[in-house]
Amino acid sequence: MKPDDDDDFTLGSFTQLVLRRKWLVGCLTVICGTGAGLLAFTTKPYYRADVVVTEVRDRGAGSLGALASQLGGLASIAGVNLAPGGAGSEAQESAAVLESHRVAEEFIKRNRLMPVLLHKSSKPPTLWLAAKELTENVLTIRKDQRKGITTVSMQWTDPIVAAQWANAYVALTNELLRTRALDESNRNIAYLSGQLAKTDSVDLRKVMYSLIENETKTLMVANGRREYAFTVVDPAIAPELKVGPHRLLNTALGIMLGFVLGAAIAFALDGVAAIRETARKVNAPGLRGRQLIV
Repeated sequence: MKPDDDDDFTLGSFTQLVLRRKWLVGCLTVICGTGAGLLAFTTKPYYRADVVVTEVRDRGAGSLGALASQLGGLASIAGVNLAPGGAGSEAQESAAVLESHRVAEEFIKRNRLMPVLLHKSSKPPTLWLAAKELTENVLTIRKDQRKGITTVSMQWTDPIVAAQWANAYVALTNELLRTRALDESNRNIAYLSGQLAKTDSVDLRKVMYSLIENETKTLMVANGRREYAFTVVDPAIAPELKVGPHRLLNTALGIMLGFVLGAAIAFALDGVAAIRETARKVNAPGLRGRQLIV
């Protein structure tokens, strides 16, 4: 680019620039394209296994809402809260547990995945780091509100392992929620049985019997249903097609990056050359003499 050229940068001037610096642009294009291609073709392919689930709406505690409207006042006298939030609250709780850090850590501990997940990490291996790696780079949870389904995906280099992890993750979440429901119901029944022995009020005893009946129903459901919070609609199977890396696309992006980088450097070099040429003409002896005469 010459200093007296027009300031407009057109396609023609860009082509001339690339041609003038063709060795620079060509070398960077080849280097970046080759590097991206080597990285793409040497990276292990990875696969994604999906398990589709729906949230269980009624876990044996659905009658608490009606019971609260009928006996809520008496239950308050007895020191019992009859407003658990209903099926919608249970579904939100289940979704939160499915995406929680606690389930991820428990899954890693049970399957001894810390060395597997952190084999490339330069930091000291910790359970927190392993859970972070799992939730950010391996596990994906997508919820479709319109269809009412949730998809739990595991992405890994071994398709069989990816499918096993996806199914096991849902099973673990069901187990943890089921165990918590059993513990809570057992505690509630023990508490209500103790309160029942202390009161002679017919109305309060009626409330407590109703609550014990409802908690017993929850125990029966939790003991008899393995898929306590999530029903598996479509279990994960080992995928046959990889989801990445996109080798040709990555190579093409590397070539484009090298070309753009080379053109940018060429433009900068031409700009520096134009500035130096302008400075040289300004400082030329003949031009300085003419400026002094003027």
